[in-house]
Amino acid sequence: MNETSRPSKTGRPQGLSKWALIAVAAVTAAGLSACSESGAADEPARGQASGAGVEHAKTRIEEHLDALTEIEAPGEQISGLERFRGRTIAYVPITLKATYFQAELEQITAAARPLGMRVQVCDAQAQPTVATQCINQAVAARSAGIITDSVPFALARNAYAAAVRADIPVVASDVSDPVPADWEERVVTTNNGQDVGGRLMADAIIADSGGDANVLFVNTTSTSTTKRSSDAVLDEFKTQCPGCKVTTAAWESSAVQKIPTTVSVALNADPSIDYVYASYDQPASPLVIQGMQLSGRADRLKLVGYGSDVTAMQRLASGRQLADVAVDPALVAWNNTDRLLRMMSGAEVPEESAYTIPRRVFNESNIDSVNGSSVEEFKNGAWFTDGSFRETYARLWGAS
Repeated sequence: MNETSRPSKTGRPQGLSKWALIAVAAVTAAGLSACSESGAADEPARGQASGAGVEHAKTRIEEHLDALTEIEAPGEQISGLERFRGRTIAYVPITLKATYFQAELEQITAAARPLGMRVQVCDAQAQPTVATQCINQAVAARSAGIITDSVPFALARNAYAAAVRADIPVVASDVSDPVPADWEERVVTTNNGQDVGGRLMADAIIADSGGDANVLFVNTTSTSTTKRSSDAVLDEFKTQCPGCKVTTAAWESSAVQKIPTTVSVALNADPSIDYVYASYDQPASPLVIQGMQLSGRADRLKLVGYGSDVTAMQRLASGRQLADVAVDPALVAWNNTDRLLRMMSGAEVPEESAYTIPRRVFNESNIDSVNGSSVEEFKNGAWFTDGSFRETYARLWGAS
């Protein structure tokens, strides 16, 4: 997802509220990997900061501090949706334990309601067998369409193929896997810019440190999307902060209980680490913080996170966290509904760059502009936009 999807006008509405983003993605492997340092031996030594890289980081953060007040329609009006009244859309998230996916469920339901459509949810529970059952269940029920979220093709390939054979359109959100050639008429994927969000948190560290940071990056590469995000983070440090040192500690959702020990061991192995980057706020950040506390150095470390859940926002408000980045689950849900409706009606689906993805960096400069304790305001997108996109989509769908 590139930045061309960002609308031209921004504003900082007062009294908004917030939440956070994307949690776990589908994972099947077990165990945490050993820590490993990124970079080669001939890279510049720590302290050889790039002034241009620091300025780049500061600019990028500044560009993402405000909520959006103008969101353009991604395409032309859709016709013929009235024939789907009374039909069902299936929603299959990787796990409903994460607030982000609960928000998407609520918003897809709200988007479908004026069209007379219902939404049936099936929690994949981060398990291949359950994900397969959920998609197969939607196929058997002859759903009008299916939206999956963070369910890679490898996790339920046969079920995805069954949906294609049944001529049921599928939007696979937060999936970066290539779409097989024989699926292209019935399956579209979205990345939702996790790689962009990852770079922004690297930028927060680069800007704050003046290009001289020693970072523990607690990451996950379980899926193509999370690997893409992780690779983007490492690339941002490499290209914009040659004076930064980055050590990685990877986690898998099947072994999250190991995160505190892994983090503590990594911190004790390198007492010069001064920043910790946790991906993602759900489920990793609380466990990462436990590891920081086990190391006995929590009060000397600066934390950044990805997801901006309520606890992260509370840490920001109290000065216990440097920064966090989040994507709006509400508009993502409406974007995905638009894609699905276009596929259902036979209309062309616009390129991903046509869809706006509201993304905000939260830090001490803007945390007071939102109600960080309100899960509901996160779920309805009030942390990110003024909500006018709902009227835009209603007009596109002939529901206004």
